[in-house]
Amino acid sequence: MSLLALFAVAAVATSPVRPVAADSLVPITVRLQGVVGAEAFQCGQSYRDVGSSKATITASDFRFYVHNVRLVTAAGDTVRAALAKQAPWQDGEVALVDFENGTGTCANGTPETRNEVTVLAPAGRYRGVAMTLGVPFARNHGDLAAQAPPLSLSRLFWSWNGGYKFMRVDMRATQGDSAATAWVIHLGSTGCTGDAGAKSPASCAQPNRAEVRLPGFDPASDVIVADLAALLARSDVRRNQPQTAMGCMSAPNDTDCGGLFASLGLSHPSSTGRDTPAFFRAAKAGAVRTAQGDGR
Repeated sequence: MSLLALFAVAAVATSPVRPVAADSLVPITVRLQGVVGAEAFQCGQSYRDVGSSKATITASDFRFYVHNVRLVTAAGDTVRAALAKQAPWQDGEVALVDFENGTGTCANGTPETRNEVTVLAPAGRYRGVAMTLGVPFARNHGDLAAQAPPLSLSRLFWSWNGGYKFMRVDMRATQGDSAATAWVIHLGSTGCTGDAGAKSPASCAQPNRAEVRLPGFDPASDVIVADLAALLARSDVRRNQPQTAMGCMSAPNDTDCGGLFASLGLSHPSSTGRDTPAFFRAAKAGAVRTAQGDGR
């Protein structure tokens, strides 16, 4: 699905958010799956023909935060679905999705994985889902040592000023017999500033929270696919812009971020355009084989 179609769904994007009584809510599971093209993501596995240079990549991390989940009813109403409290993955406001399992190339990760988000919403049939990729501003800046899961992971945190890495994907890329090149995606807010002595910034020039809207999504039968091949489609993971961070660490002057930001629907001076393949898409459960079990 193109980004144009993805972000032009009036039912999800513009319909009023309908309030609901707390005692009418039931848990609803929104399932996700990490893939690289037509293959399920797995630590240590190599994937060919990725990016503009058709490189072979092997990933060592694949995690991201989401919040502000909304479901669209068959009648077209948008329902704000509260996150259930499920430690250590969800604290009622922020959820962590984790496709790495701490084995092989992902040795710096954690053995537990998480491929679903549980929300509380009225029972019924739904035909769309929306969510925000990232951590809310009010939760994004502070003392990491004082945070409870899922915001307690040091590998997903920059600093009190920069806040969290909303998404972390680490990889190494090769082409032919050439040596492997390290390349990373660390998505987060940049240009965060505040008054001298402040404990947290007043604002961030580039918030970089991606809005995800998927029409035709039925939680009972569908999954949200997070596709690294689509995310990297317009990126050359064998090269890095000189004098910049390795890969993309969200800087507005880093041309390596252009294709990634376009895939996420985010603004960037080097954006490759709205015809860039979208990172997220809806698919029927089972369309891609599961590589790591149920991930719970």
